[in-house]
Amino acid sequence: MPRKPMAGGRIGELMKELSLAAVMETIPQSAVDQALNKTGTESKRQRRLPAPLVVYLVILLALFADVSVRENLRILLETLRRRFDLEPLKPAVGSAITKARQRLGRAPFAQLFNAVAQPLGEESLPGCYWRGFRVVAVDGTSADVQNTPANRARYGLHTNQHGEVGYPALKAVVLLECGTRAPLDAATGGEHDGEGALFDRLRDRLDKGMLLLADRYYYSFERFQDCAARAGALVWRVNKSLKLKPRRVFADGSFLAEIRPSYKLTHNGRSAKGECLTVRVVEYEPLFEDGTTGEQTRLLTTLLDPNEASAEKLAGLYPERWNEETGYDELKTHLRGPGRVLRGQLPDLVEQEFFGFLLAYYVVRATMVQAAKRNKVAPNELSFVHAVRVIKRKLAFPPTDV
Repeated sequence: MPRKPMAGGRIGELMKELSLAAVMETIPQSAVDQALNKTGTESKRQRRLPAPLVVYLVILLALFADVSVRENLRILLETLRRRFDLEPLKPAVGSAITKARQRLGRAPFAQLFNAVAQPLGEESLPGCYWRGFRVVAVDGTSADVQNTPANRARYGLHTNQHGEVGYPALKAVVLLECGTRAPLDAATGGEHDGEGALFDRLRDRLDKGMLLLADRYYYSFERFQDCAARAGALVWRVNKSLKLKPRRVFADGSFLAEIRPSYKLTHNGRSAKGECLTVRVVEYEPLFEDGTTGEQTRLLTTLLDPNEASAEKLAGLYPERWNEETGYDELKTHLRGPGRVLRGQLPDLVEQEFFGFLLAYYVVRATMVQAAKRNKVAPNELSFVHAVRVIKRKLAFPPTDV
């Protein structure tokens, strides 16, 4: 006798048991349920596309960005069917999927990412810690979105001498764990949002166990002072124009100096007049593999003792910040696909899709960390592209004996 089609509630129950792939292992049903409950977006009645299923569907849209939404839903439903030996399940039509995504919006995905995206590195894992600190970095990126009136109003357009050009672009600043390239937090905005202001929304994610690497575009006295109070240590590039008078010069060439708030900060009452912070300054010209040197780099650090952190060691540490750029390349080129425009026609769906990509990327990096632990190697020595292929293969062709 043929089985009855699965109702929405039945799919929701089966999703709680599903642990076939790294997605469900890294992002369990309990975390999805909590995110939906906290944002008030859980399903109020039985639906063909219940809220938990839609959450996983959006994450699959990131892993299978080169195929249609309905095909992604087919992959997910086929995974359920094989696992529980059910009759073939008919995917919903495209309009029903869009409405289901609109019911959820951005909020549960941002909430889920904040809950799931925890540091993955351990001190025993090569490349994850430096002098007892977990190394993290902050940097920005952007993603072109569909050129619709709603997206233009939210994100704006690029401008040049000819006026507005190209696609609207979502701007994002991400805090990333360097040793694993796992994203830990993200803030999103549009063309007219400064990266510094977006980073300000991530500062409370810092803790005393972290060493933060940051570029000169994020520097301000107030921001540096606040991050110094939150993080265990800072190594922060600044512009050569910043006036720094040496107070004490060390044998390694680094020196102590004082940084002070700008007139604007004191005038607005955001910093006290005469306030200052002692930092150590490291200046060097990076040497490249071909024997050439780059422009002078100036770093400020809260690590004041050269016996604990020499200028040479700090200069060697700062390039770890490029793990963020590499992570963006992995996400944008190898996961999303080069030149691909996000699908969302509305800002809420654009940001839902963006957090879906961050969740999918976190799943891949978490899977790689587990492999690195088994093989006792640094996570960044493993192939990101290979990890993506393995996860996609397991999703599309799940084992029948699980």
